[in-house]
Amino acid sequence: MKTNFFKTVIAVFAILLAVSFAFAKESLPEAKTAYYFHPTLGWQSVVIGDDCKDQSGINCFIGPFQLYKDMSTSTPLRRLQ
Repeated sequence: MKTNFFKTVIAVFAILLAVSFAFAKESLPEAKTAYYFHPTLGWQSVVIGDDCKDQSGINCFIGPFQLYKDMSTSTPLRRLQ
């Protein structure tokens, strides 16, 4: 009798623990790669946070260089105001 009770309690506790850990995970910002064109070195890549996206807003820069989503000037990255 005691063994069955403890097996049930341990199983319920494990399920509750798993559910609580599932909701307790903090989402981290996703690092992604952006590109900029250097006049002498050509296209360079840099890792950025998720604040720069391909949407409307203020242009994203690294130093004096505009950041782009890919190695072309067709998709500049911008951040919301």
